[in-house]
Amino acid sequence: MRSLLEAVCFFNPRQSNWATQIRQVVEKHGVPEIKEVGGKITIVLRGNANTQTLFSVNPQQPDLLEGVIIYSRINYSEILVLHLALAELPLMPAFALPETGGPMNFLGLVTAFSKLAKSIAGVERLRFAYWNQVIPIV
Repeated sequence: MRSLLEAVCFFNPRQSNWATQIRQVVEKHGVPEIKEVGGKITIVLRGNANTQTLFSVNPQQPDLLEGVIIYSRINYSEILVLHLALAELPLMPAFALPETGGPMNFLGLVTAFSKLAKSIAGVERLRFAYWNQVIPIV
């Protein structure tokens, strides 16, 4: 799993498309590091103890990492998505969601994370650091 995580987060071929935004988030919130805690792998941001990591895995192949979201709850009603990365997978239609059993895509990852965030008491919005955009959770 560690090698897949490194490939998705640190050697992602799409990373150059977001280099400026990634650099800004790293400078403001800390450098991502892979850590093993209690026999489980996670990503922490050096100097930022308030982040959490969500991994998206393929339902048919749980060892296949498809995406990662690093986030932090910045106040009672808002979660800040600091980093979002997808594995390089075959292109999928934008409407494909994880429930279909197909590979994860950007929209599917954001949709799944929005559903999770909605279940957290008080959370009403997601803010995406790369775009400084806020979306309400409905």
